[in-house]
Amino acid sequence: MSFLKIVMVGGGSYNWLPTLLGDLVQTPELKGSEIWLLDPLTDNARELKAAIEKADGNDPDFKFIVTADEDEAFRGADFVVITISTGGLEAMRQDIAIPEKYGILQTVSDSTGPGGWARNIRNYKIFRDMAQKIERLSPNAVILNYSNPMAGLTGVIARHTRLRHVGLCHGLFSVYWAMGRIFGVPEEDIRVRFAGVNHFFWVTEMSLKGQDGLALLEEKLKAASMDELITNGSDIVPDHKGESHLLAEAFFRKYHALTYFEDRHTSEYMPGILNDPAKMEELKLIRTSIETRYEKVKKNRAYTLKMASGEKGLFKRSRETAIDIITAIACSRNFADVMNLVNVGQISNLPMGAVVETMGCVRDGFLEPIAYGALPEELAKLTAPHCTVQKMTIDALAEGNRGMLLEALLLDPASSSLPKDRVCAMAEELYEANRPWFPENLK
Repeated sequence: MSFLKIVMVGGGSYNWLPTLLGDLVQTPELKGSEIWLLDPLTDNARELKAAIEKADGNDPDFKFIVTADEDEAFRGADFVVITISTGGLEAMRQDIAIPEKYGILQTVSDSTGPGGWARNIRNYKIFRDMAQKIERLSPNAVILNYSNPMAGLTGVIARHTRLRHVGLCHGLFSVYWAMGRIFGVPEEDIRVRFAGVNHFFWVTEMSLKGQDGLALLEEKLKAASMDELITNGSDIVPDHKGESHLLAEAFFRKYHALTYFEDRHTSEYMPGILNDPAKMEELKLIRTSIETRYEKVKKNRAYTLKMASGEKGLFKRSRETAIDIITAIACSRNFADVMNLVNVGQISNLPMGAVVETMGCVRDGFLEPIAYGALPEELAKLTAPHCTVQKMTIDALAEGNRGMLLEALLLDPASSSLPKDRVCAMAEELYEANRPWFPENLK
């Protein structure tokens, strides 16, 4: 394999970069690569560069370069990994606060609902211009997107370029984690068949060492709750994020299918939950505040500085797949795992052209979806509106159509509890909060 140029957009991200860079330097096949940390916050990127070099023992086989110059970074790039949040946490504060005034109590506010809609608006021009610049400077590059709303922003890349690209998320891995806790089996003994959209997928078949895993789970749930099965009475459970899993259990009992084991994400995709405080309390839903997010960044930066000082070492190789995909393409290997790609029929009863989540594969250097077929009708009815809203939002932004953009918000299930005039008023406030990032055709 020849020298690679890998660009990390958001190269100052304390949330993503310690993990992704750690994965990278623990991948022998990628030795000799140049890793460009692209970020206007160059001081943050330099701290991460120092941390990873120290933790990796200053391995001379990797070269890390910090820059704020997009042209310099993108020129001749082989791979571009995106982990940014336009406007930062203060912009996201408005995504949460404004809908709350109208009675929508979002729990995450990064993918769907009015917060996800606003975030799509805020990121659209940045992603469009960046993707087109990458295509102009590096027409053979591959883009790997982690930024939320991940499906929508991956769709922006698809609409405005012909570059190879994929959206990535670790939601499905929560199912492997939960089943591992419940049944005491490693991931390699779990086989799943799933389909949906990012943060709202459905595992409709599961095999555990060749047995029907969903039937086995149904049997176990006769004696205990989902959360009791996962925690087994322990207060200290690795990777447990404080979720009650009550919504995940309710979905399973009703639809005989598993979904993301973080209820705070899936609750945002359902109508009639986020506008009902009593229901939210009943489900023990966690609302992630902006202050909590600032604390997480602070904690991650503290760990980064300890890595730079030599007090802490690399994280163990993570379950994220970005580096696996890069390695597979660079080394002409096949690779398969969860991927978010434009629906060309892999889910036959969801809208074509929307970015959907299924198994996908790297084959001959290309990223291809693996066909799932048709979702069960009830699950398709729950999922399809999010595909429609996603496509309509991107189309509206590309065309500068404010009416269509409002229609997308009106169709969003999380907004369905409000009368039209209230949705319109909320939209106007979100417009004003995000005006600095509007594409030129919406000014």
